[in-house]
Amino acid sequence: MSAIKKFNSTHNLFFESCPWPRNNDIQLFRIGSCEGQWFALDNAYCIISVVNDNPGNGHLQDVFDWFENSCKRDGKALIVMELMNERFKKHLITKRGFESMGSNNAIKFFL
Repeated sequence: MSAIKKFNSTHNLFFESCPWPRNNDIQLFRIGSCEGQWFALDNAYCIISVVNDNPGNGHLQDVFDWFENSCKRDGKALIVMELMNERFKKHLITKRGFESMGSNNAIKFFL
């Protein structure tokens, strides 16, 4: 048996997830003060929404830490969907390595 190194996000926050009562294919998540919805495809993890109840505290970084680590571990891409906030979409593309995927989505690939 080999030991697996425990993952730590930037602020050492936990990833909490549970099924969304309205649709069992969608999960709710909470990482620090950030909450949202996500689901998995065969080739990608998809973030539908993310809201930070305390903007500026850095917890959004932990959201990306957790999802990107999982994508790398599982050989999947990360898709952020239904981006109605154009500034956030631009941030994902210019600062976080995402590519535009249609008008409202952004995708990031991991090797």
